[in-house]
Amino acid sequence: MSKTNLSGTHVFNSISWMLMQTGATKLTSILGQIVLAWMLEPAQFGLISLVYTVTSIGLIIQQFGLNDVLIRRQRAFTNWLPLSFGISWVFGFVSCIFLLVLGYVGSLVYKDHNIFVLVAFYALTTPLDALSVIPLTKLRIELDFKTLSVIRIMETVLTMFMTVALAYMGFGVYSFVIPPLVVSIIFLIVKYRVTHLKIHFNIHLRRWKYLTVSSSWSLINSIVQRVMDQADYIVLGLWVSKAIVGIYYMAFSLSIQVIGFVANNLPSVLFPSLASIKDSQRAKDMFKKSVTYLSVFGAAFAIWQGATAYWIVQVFLSAKWVQTISLVEILSVGMAFRAVAWLWSTPYRLKGMFAGMARQSFYGLIVMVILVLSGTLLWGVHGTAAGVSIFYIFISPIWLYNGFKLLGGTWKETVQVFVIPIPLAMLCYGSCWYFFRFLYLGANPVTAMILISVVGSGFYTGGIYLAMPDTFAEIKRLLFEKFPVVNGVKRLLTRN
Repeated sequence: MSKTNLSGTHVFNSISWMLMQTGATKLTSILGQIVLAWMLEPAQFGLISLVYTVTSIGLIIQQFGLNDVLIRRQRAFTNWLPLSFGISWVFGFVSCIFLLVLGYVGSLVYKDHNIFVLVAFYALTTPLDALSVIPLTKLRIELDFKTLSVIRIMETVLTMFMTVALAYMGFGVYSFVIPPLVVSIIFLIVKYRVTHLKIHFNIHLRRWKYLTVSSSWSLINSIVQRVMDQADYIVLGLWVSKAIVGIYYMAFSLSIQVIGFVANNLPSVLFPSLASIKDSQRAKDMFKKSVTYLSVFGAAFAIWQGATAYWIVQVFLSAKWVQTISLVEILSVGMAFRAVAWLWSTPYRLKGMFAGMARQSFYGLIVMVILVLSGTLLWGVHGTAAGVSIFYIFISPIWLYNGFKLLGGTWKETVQVFVIPIPLAMLCYGSCWYFFRFLYLGANPVTAMILISVVGSGFYTGGIYLAMPDTFAEIKRLLFEKFPVVNGVKRLLTRN
């Protein structure tokens, strides 16, 4: 299909590929996480979470914002290739050295030399991952999300398989850092073979100014977002034991599943798709529909995971993780708001307003640090979770409105995606949670999970049907008529 004739259905088909990829990768990750939770101790999870606070910034520097800028200038992608490779080479090695320095500083701050050794493994992956940005961007520009999905699934499965295998063999926390290096080497080759690109080795320093201004602001935004993602771990790492950090890490990993399942890959589809549309009204309508669909599914998933956390931990995790339950319940409310606003930065990228996007993130970081630090000092790890949740409840509508208005959206249109799905989900799933948690205490954990899921989802679906009939009808049409797998099964069953 020509990009100039790009339809909403085509975009939805692209999203469906990414959703299938998300489902496969998240299922792999969750199963692997459960197995690792039985094999390893909370202190080991706490140690790797502290390593992630050190590596997260260095790993984002390797991209230098190239993905956003190249997608926005997709018509001249081939012309920018030599310069893009030069930037990737330089920042891949810069991020490698930077990570080693951060690893040494982190080992001093957290008083554990293992942190430097663990970070060193991640540092070796940065030049490889920096070079991977260009072929992955090419696939996004071509809207080849099928290939992207297959690559991501293969990477995730191989990484998790190696991690579990190494943990079983007694490698402990090192099981987390060896697989990414091996997988990066293998799939760097795969990505270039699939896209038929050749690696350039010239640096082209004189031409950097043509890409680095926009890339720099995109990089700053990414760094601030990464710091924001790690702020709670950094604060906890300075005030509590590694075991408590590990408990929080597991709780956050459970609560963030809504982003991974429902929202994470949507920007990578929507941004290149919107960049191909010249009609501003069509772009606004597509963005609004995407946010609305995200709010319907994201709110339900987030509140459901909080409502079932008490029984999920009992069924799938050992007793050493029971402290995660209340943390997941607190965090899941904030994650519902975060999921709904997940696309807030897409209009900034579409308009090339990378500086404005970075400023929004920076203001948010200040608010988050204040809330998380205050909560941690007052109430410990539960205060940390409350601070994170309150932050996303407060900042999500603001971020989404500031982005949506760039496409002509209003404050009323922004508020609508929050005021129906999230309260409705809290009412439907929350009432079921309250019944089994405090009124009927004798239910089997599996039975409780199933009933909360079925009854809560039934009430929620009915509520969406009554409160958002147009959205309900459109989602139903897309799911049963346009979703590739469903449509394929339907054709197979109706064949003569």
